Amino acid sequence: MKITLSFKPIFFLFLPLVLVITSFFIYKFLSLKTFQAQKETQLLKEKVAQILIGRDDGGEKNDFSKIIEDYNKKCYEREKILKKSENIKGVYITKYVANAGEKDLAAQEILNRIKKIVDETEINGVVIDVKDEFGFQLSENLKKLIDEFHQKNIWVIARIVVFREASFNEKNRDFYLQKKDKTTWRDGKGYFWLDPASSQVQKSIIDLSLETIDFGFDEIQFDYLRFPHDDQNAIYPFYDKKSEKKEIIRDFYLKIRNNLREHKSDIILSVDLFGENAIKFSSPEIGQDLINTIDIFDYISFMLYPSHFYFGFEVKADEKRNLPALHFPAQDKDPNKVVSNHPYEVILRSIFSAEDFISSVFEENLKLGRQPHCLSQNLKLLFCPKPKIRPWLQNFDLKRDTDRGIFYDAQKVKAQIKAAQDAQASGWLLWDPSNIYTIEALSR
Repeated sequence: MKITLSFKPIFFLFLPLVLVITSFFIYKFLSLKTFQAQKETQLLKEKVAQILIGRDDGGEKNDFSKIIEDYNKKCYEREKILKKSENIKGVYITKYVANAGEKDLAAQEILNRIKKIVDETEINGVVIDVKDEFGFQLSENLKKLIDEFHQKNIWVIARIVVFREASFNEKNRDFYLQKKDKTTWRDGKGYFWLDPASSQVQKSIIDLSLETIDFGFDEIQFDYLRFPHDDQNAIYPFYDKKSEKKEIIRDFYLKIRNNLREHKSDIILSVDLFGENAIKFSSPEIGQDLINTIDIFDYISFMLYPSHFYFGFEVKADEKRNLPALHFPAQDKDPNKVVSNHPYEVILRSIFSAEDFISSVFEENLKLGRQPHCLSQNLKLLFCPKPKIRPWLQNFDLKRDTDRGIFYDAQKVKAQIKAAQDAQASGWLLWDPSNIYTIEALSR
């Protein structure tokens, strides 16, 4: 007789016990993982909190709530400064005019005219050279001028010309670009250039920037932070040409951000870029790459002088805003067709183009978890918002334009200002190397 044993009753008999034991071990496992995760999170919070206030050296721990309170305070202060820096409408002042004393009647006449513009028009900011091609200068006269502007609630920006120099400095001989015969190289306009790859040169720029911050400026703006564009025959004492130029400039951007914001967390930083980089986004031959500025600077000032688009101006149709494609040549038999005769279109479409590019990069970084930030090395600052565009506008004439009947008068300056406003730029800056501005173009 064949006996058949069935395990089904036995299995169902022990099934509840098996489920209980399994549930118990799953619970213990999950509890352990949760505990470990909570512990790791708490340790991470404590570590970050210590770093936020500069105590990442294993020293005495601070109360976490106090640390967060201090951090939130820093965030609030920076947000307040950022808000104050928005919509600045400024004019440029040379180092000579800003530092000249009362005995220099010519400089005083120019300065008094600028003060009148500040008092009577929409102008609420000034950009003052502290380092131009001829050197670095902070004087008592300049300090008095800064204080005077601050009393009128005027935003004061320091402009620093970084690598281009007009005069040869013997003690810096080893840092200049050279020719094959070991003499110092000059660009097509006769300027000397310091090697952007030199760590000593970079440190010098950072040191004088820190000194400028302490002098009382609200913002530091960097110009000529690039390689020369006509360096085919130049010999670099430090740049080995193994790295791309944009990588050298990007690394220096980071040093600037880290050192300056470590020194003063709420200092505003801006950079000047070629106007054409608002529509083509990169100039690898000089190391300017718009994407590399996005997590560094608060403001990007494209030099959107219509007369400086030497190869013309061309943009594709803007479907989002229902705007047509444009092409304005630099030269034409008909002066009405050339780029310098279309200030409104050049400024408007340049800002739209740059803004769309910056927004797309910023949003893509957010999606990928790579939020651009303005943090210094020890995380003392809050995440910064998307950088804003504050363009340079043309308030000067060029001979090649005036020879064909094109003058940058009140009408053309007004057209640029309107374009910047229509494109929702964060203010604008007027450039005239002689500091003679068209007051008729400004609102009162």
